[in-house]
Amino acid sequence: MATATACPVVGTTNSVLPPNHPEIDLTVDGQTCPVVGAKTEHHHNLHKHPSVPLDEHPTANECPVLKNVVDEPKSKAMDDEVCPVIGPATTVLPPDHPDTTSAKEGDVCPVTKATVGHHKDKVHGHPSVQGAKEGAVCPVAGVKV
Repeated sequence: MATATACPVVGTTNSVLPPNHPEIDLTVDGQTCPVVGAKTEHHHNLHKHPSVPLDEHPTANECPVLKNVVDEPKSKAMDDEVCPVIGPATTVLPPDHPDTTSAKEGDVCPVTKATVGHHKDKVHGHPSVQGAKEGAVCPVAGVKV
């Protein structure tokens, strides 16, 4: 995972789908993930998780590997936490994310289908990128602005 690039939407460097992820052929463009709504054409870098007993590690935040990943220097620099669905991801929303200050507990994110209730007080607004020069690198996700 050390060489993985960050997702420009959620900032995860994890390229392994969770063990309980529905079957999807990532080689076929035009499909939509039933979990987070991502399109397959942007996710050819993802891989299926090795088989594990689901009662042992049903979600990413219980995975012994991913728990340790957030302690790596790159993850700390990106302010990563372990999301139970996508694994390590930055807690900072992308700069173009819709405002969440008036979101209610049951509201659903129009970008990732995440519910506000699961993310309240866990994600933060992105620092302003106004005035950033073209080609500047985001200090949160490490991707070009």
